Amino acid sequence: MALVVGIGVVLGGCSTPTPEVEKTPSVVSEAPSPTSTPTPVPTGPVKPERPADMDRTDEVGAAAAATYFLELYPYVMATGDLEEWDAMTFAELCGFCTSVRDQAQEIANDGDTYRGGEIDVEVVKGYPLDDLVGGYPLDVNVAISDAVLVNSSGLEVDRQVAQSKPYRVEVLHDGTLWRVLTVSSDMPVS
Repeated sequence: MALVVGIGVVLGGCSTPTPEVEKTPSVVSEAPSPTSTPTPVPTGPVKPERPADMDRTDEVGAAAAATYFLELYPYVMATGDLEEWDAMTFAELCGFCTSVRDQAQEIANDGDTYRGGEIDVEVVKGYPLDDLVGGYPLDVNVAISDAVLVNSSGLEVDRQVAQSKPYRVEVLHDGTLWRVLTVSSDMPVS
């Protein structure tokens, strides 16, 4: 330890005093960094995006329309927003469509909450235009996740377990938009 102190004294004694420079505080003018506005995160169900292929009036458009319509199901049930559902429903023929509409309205009117029930649709087979009906038949597999219905008191009043089923969906382009004629689990032999 004595050696270190000795060297420090020797070096310290041999140096010339350094002039003191008065330091002035530096002023840096920075523009305030812009604060980013947080992107709102949707709460609750999100309406599926309408696919661009629905602008087509062929088999591809039919498949896109059927998929989109079925994917609207959990959104309609959770929100009671029936605008798109009703626009695509051919009510005179589609019992499934009107039944879903009635259920969604009942849920909304009762103040109940529908949660879950997300839909995954796989078009298994599309058929050519059916000249008799004027629409396109499609065979689809629909997988739906667990769903619960909770009343306004917070009590669970119904539960649907996840399931996957085949359906026949028939859609028609009426010159303006796609309309759903039928959604049926009674699968014809093709």
